[in-house]
Amino acid sequence: MIFKKHSTYPSLLLLILLLSIFACQTPSKISNQNLSYSYRKSDNILHPQFALQHITNQTSLIHFSISTSELLYVKSGDSKSFTARVALTYRLLPSYDAKVPIDTGSVLIIDKDFSDKPNLLIAKTEFKAAYPNNYVLEVVVQDLNRNISSKSILNIYKTSFQTSQNFLLTDTTYNQPIFRNFIRKEEVLNLKYTGGMKQSKLFVRYYSRQFPLPAPAFSTFTPKAFDYHADSIFSVAIDTSGIAKIHLEKLGFYHFQLDTTSKDGFTIYRFNEEFPYLTSPEELVPMLRFITTRQEYEDLMAQADKKKAIDDFWQKNGGNNERAKSILKTYYTRAQESNLFFTSYCDGWKTDRGLIYTIFGQPNTLYKQENSETWVYGEDASYKSLSFIFVKVINPFSENDYQLNRSDMFKDEWYKSVDAWRQGRAYNEH
Repeated sequence: MIFKKHSTYPSLLLLILLLSIFACQTPSKISNQNLSYSYRKSDNILHPQFALQHITNQTSLIHFSISTSELLYVKSGDSKSFTARVALTYRLLPSYDAKVPIDTGSVLIIDKDFSDKPNLLIAKTEFKAAYPNNYVLEVVVQDLNRNISSKSILNIYKTSFQTSQNFLLTDTTYNQPIFRNFIRKEEVLNLKYTGGMKQSKLFVRYYSRQFPLPAPAFSTFTPKAFDYHADSIFSVAIDTSGIAKIHLEKLGFYHFQLDTTSKDGFTIYRFNEEFPYLTSPEELVPMLRFITTRQEYEDLMAQADKKKAIDDFWQKNGGNNERAKSILKTYYTRAQESNLFFTSYCDGWKTDRGLIYTIFGQPNTLYKQENSETWVYGEDASYKSLSFIFVKVINPFSENDYQLNRSDMFKDEWYKSVDAWRQGRAYNEH
C-alpha cells in the first residue's frame, strides 16, 4: 500500500461548501437523525476512514484517508494532469442532543498525482476540543468533481490524558496513521502517545479469551462479568519522541497503559490473519449456530470436511444451486460487514449487534445517543415495526461494545426470520 502525503488548508471554496452542506439546512439534533446509512457499506460509494488524536488540552486532530479508486479525477482547463478534489467539513457538538456547534471547519484536499493503481489519499486537520469533556464530531467528506458525499458521526473522548485517543498507531515507513484497531502478525508499528504525561515505558496487559456466541434476541440471561486479571503483563519502552515500537504475535488483545492504577489505555487486537474477511470454512461453520438447532450444529461441527458441510447445509435449505449460492453470499456478507462495523475486543459477528445485523439485515432506521442505539425494522413509529435497543457497555478495551436489551417479545419475529433463512430467503433483503 502506498501512502500519499498532502497538505491541508482552509479555503473560501470550502467555506461556501460548508454553508451549502450545513447552514442551508435547519440544524437538527444528531439524536433525531436517521443514521442507518452508517451500516450500509455496499450502498455507499465513498468509504472514508478516520483516526482521532488529542494533541493539547485545547486541540485535537482528525486524520482522514480515502482510496483514490473511489474518487473521480478530471482535467481542469488546459491542464494535462488529472486532479481529484476532496472537501472535508466538520461540526463539533457537545452532545447528540445539541443543535449549536462548538467549532466548525473545512479543508480542501487536492491530488494531482493520478494513477491507475489505487492508493490512499491521507490528510489531517485540527479542531478545537477542550479537556476534560466528551464531544460528537459530524464529518462530511465530498468528492467535488462529481458532487457525492459521505457523512460520519464520530465520538470524541477527552476526559483524561490516558484515554485511547491520546494514542496514535502509525506505520514505521511513512509515519502515517493506521486506520484500524488490529495488527497483523508480521507488522511492526509505532504507537505514539501525545497526552502530555512524561513516561519512559508503557505497561501492556495481554488477554487471550474465547468469547461465547451471543444468545437469541428473546433469551434472558445474565452475562458473566469480565475477568480483568491479565494472562500476562509486560512493558515496552517509549523513546524521547513518545513512540513505542509494537510487534504482537500472539492472538488476543493488548491493553497499553501509562498508569496501571487506571483502567484507561489503548487496546490493539490480534485476530487471525484474514480478519476482517471470512475465508476459512472452520470459521464459517460457527456462524450457522444462529439459524440451526443444537443437534444440527453439533453434526456440522463434527464433519471433517467443513466446506462440504457448509455447502450441503445451504444446498438443502436453498433448494437449488443458484438460490443456495445467493443466500450463502448474503448471510456471510452480513457477518463480514459485522466485523467492519461492530468489532470490539471480539469479532464483530460474535457481538449482539453483529447477531441482529446478520439475521435481520441493515435497519431501516437507526437512532444514536451517547450510550445507546435504537434499530428499527419497518416504518418508524409504526406499531408493526420491530425495534431493538442496544446499550453501551463501559469497559476499558473498546468504545464499540453494546449489549442488546433482550425480551421474550422478540421470540415470534426471531423464529420467523430463522425460518426465512431455512427456506432459502434472506430476511429483510434490500
